[in-house]
Amino acid sequence: MLHAEKVQRSLNAHNRITEAAALYLGILSETLIVTGPIFLIVLLGLALRRIGFIDDHFNQIASRLVFSICLPVLLFTTISQIDLETTINFPVFYFSLCGAILAFGLSWVAATFTEPREDRGVVVQGAFRSNLGVIGLALCANAYGAPGLALASLLMAGLTVSYNILSVFILSFYAKTDLNWLVVFTDILRNPLIVAIAVAFVVAFSGIRVPGIVLSAGEYIGSMALPLALLGTGAGMSLRALRDSSQATGLVICLKAVLLPGVLVLIAIQLGFRGTDLGVLFLLFVSPTATASYAMVKALGANDSLAANLVMTTTLVCILSCSIGLFLLKVYGLA
Repeated sequence: MLHAEKVQRSLNAHNRITEAAALYLGILSETLIVTGPIFLIVLLGLALRRIGFIDDHFNQIASRLVFSICLPVLLFTTISQIDLETTINFPVFYFSLCGAILAFGLSWVAATFTEPREDRGVVVQGAFRSNLGVIGLALCANAYGAPGLALASLLMAGLTVSYNILSVFILSFYAKTDLNWLVVFTDILRNPLIVAIAVAFVVAFSGIRVPGIVLSAGEYIGSMALPLALLGTGAGMSLRALRDSSQATGLVICLKAVLLPGVLVLIAIQLGFRGTDLGVLFLLFVSPTATASYAMVKALGANDSLAANLVMTTTLVCILSCSIGLFLLKVYGLA
């Protein structure tokens, strides 16, 4: 009798372990379905560049096509079809803005420990500014479908403006250049992404019905945005960036891939965010350094080689850290 009870307890323990393993493997599979395709497309872009199938000229043209036409069209077709009065989530929107400011402040504090002083602005921007338009949107769309893409597009409206203003401020502060804020705000208002988001908001709030043929054409054009942008991201990467990493690069990787998204997610959890809201916030904040940060650094005469290095290294690392973070959120039933 005693032997039979021991055997039964052993079988029960084995069944619990098997069920737990199946659960974790299932969640891991779901996580890889989200991040795996993005990682593979980026790697494909890198491979095509290495064999000469994609060159710098193609990458420049593709980048202009994505950020001037395809991505704005994707944002417009997504936001303009949302019933903003019933679906817009102001708590998440406000938290994303506060989170961006908090990430900026923490990055600035951490950057004070880096040398030379002139590079601190580049470090701060590299740590807090996320690649929303490419990696962020792609992750949210893969993880949560149309609702995730819609929420991420709405959050981009505020984050894109705040990222640009904070980046220009910190870069000019350390570069000690005379800053013309009129030019800064003019450039922001002329940004194709900002224009597309603004027009989409007007259409959505006014109730204007976009003709079906226009929407269909827009969806075709918008569908090119993320795959083409991810290919370009991979084509522009250099594995040499990992070998040439400096202390500043290591600090930015730690902040961008682990510390900042971790702190912001813990705060969001304490404030009661769950499900798609929490998942989208995490995916946007854990996304790698924005490629636009390189152009801004170069325009303001700062260390553009460091900026390029940060874009490359965080792209390689953040996709992996994103997989781990999303897996943990799903394991604990939070996102």
